[in-house]
Amino acid sequence: MNDMKNQEYQRLINTVEILTQAEYEFCNALNAEESWQYLNKIGENRWLNINVYSEAEHDERQYRMECGL
Repeated sequence: MNDMKNQEYQRLINTVEILTQAEYEFCNALNAEESWQYLNKIGENRWLNINVYSEAEHDERQYRMECGL
């Protein structure tokens, strides 16, 4: 894997919470096993990256929005 592709793969798999279909396909082509482990289809060509997603952070954001904080 060349360095630029590896850097982009690492950026996506380690920092992006919601991936597009194209980003998913890119990750899957480079590392199918890790993509299967971390990326879950959430519909409409979007993929949730559970390597980045945090239920606690999501709940905190939702709570703050509901309270107007």
